[in-house]
Amino acid sequence: MLYIGPDALMPFASAVAAVFGMLLMFWRRFFNFLRISFRAIGRRLGGRGALEP
Repeated sequence: MLYIGPDALMPFASAVAAVFGMLLMFWRRFFNFLRISFRAIGRRLGGRGALEP
């Protein structure tokens, strides 16, 4: 039977909390990056050029 005790789970929980904390600190830059990325992917898939509105 697989047992995951607190000694194995706490490092993982700490890493998840660190990533979430970084996202909270830099949420605006992170979401701007996502928005720009999705727009670029949409342009590429839509067949429009990068300079076209």
